[in-house]
Amino acid sequence: MSQKLDLYVTLSTFAEVDREPLRILETSGLRFGVNRTGKRPTAHEVMESSQGAKALVAGVEEYDATILGQFHQKGLRCISRCGVGTENIDGQAAERLGIAILNTPDEPVQAVAEHVLCLILALLRRLPELDRDTKAGKWARHTGNLLYGKIVGLIGYGRIGKRTGELARAFGASLLVLDPEFLPAAGIERAMDLKNLLERADIVSLHCPPGAVRLGALEMTSMRKGAWLINAARGDLVDEIALGEALDRGHLAGAALDVFPEEPYRGKLLDNPKVILTPHQATLTKETRSAMEIKATQNALRFIKQALAISK
Repeated sequence: MSQKLDLYVTLSTFAEVDREPLRILETSGLRFGVNRTGKRPTAHEVMESSQGAKALVAGVEEYDATILGQFHQKGLRCISRCGVGTENIDGQAAERLGIAILNTPDEPVQAVAEHVLCLILALLRRLPELDRDTKAGKWARHTGNLLYGKIVGLIGYGRIGKRTGELARAFGASLLVLDPEFLPAAGIERAMDLKNLLERADIVSLHCPPGAVRLGALEMTSMRKGAWLINAARGDLVDEIALGEALDRGHLAGAALDVFPEEPYRGKLLDNPKVILTPHQATLTKETRSAMEIKATQNALRFIKQALAISK
């Protein structure tokens, strides 16, 4: 029988951009394993490979109450997410079982904010259209828009929303914020409610948790005519059918999405020329990936060593 592991890494690309997270494990003195299949595993596949590990350094694979119960019986006590969101883990079940959930909320902030800004600028300056036409031999110059002077409506003003706002303000945009925790600050206005933000913002950017809002047909109609929508937060925040219809009838000028209800995305927006789609990759910079993996690994190791110290 193989010896139990202390820690297992589920990430299929672990330490590919920087070997430091792996070096941290190698010098930890603990028994560990790493997913080397080259693909995202299911939670059941993780269970088969993790050999009763006390902690997982995990990605976005789904851990429901049933699978968490099975993991707990095998000795799992900690899931250290390499990322911000933990909605792929049944938090109530984990708490009931005594499985700690850790994450890396600070490391992805700059990368996601920069990605959102890139999407905004690409929409405003019509970069995908210009690229397609030029490569097709069409010397067709299309008039774009400035970010300067625009009202950027931020739904959610946590770490990423705040940093996105700072970058937008550097271009001369003004901010309208909808967040129950936000207190008005110099040069930043608080929206009275969702309808107020949608009616006034030239650009709407989502930075809120799952279930906080749902932009459907009514909300799309409430948006300012000619506005742009950005979603790099959670896929379930936007009704893609309603979005497509709003774009097709010309009410919205464009949209950019990095997250989707189901991934890989295979929906109707693939064929919409007014939409920029990126494959859930806002955090994928070399610098950010390295920082996230290092922090997630350190979080897991710290938990294990504290647990071992307590058990002695």
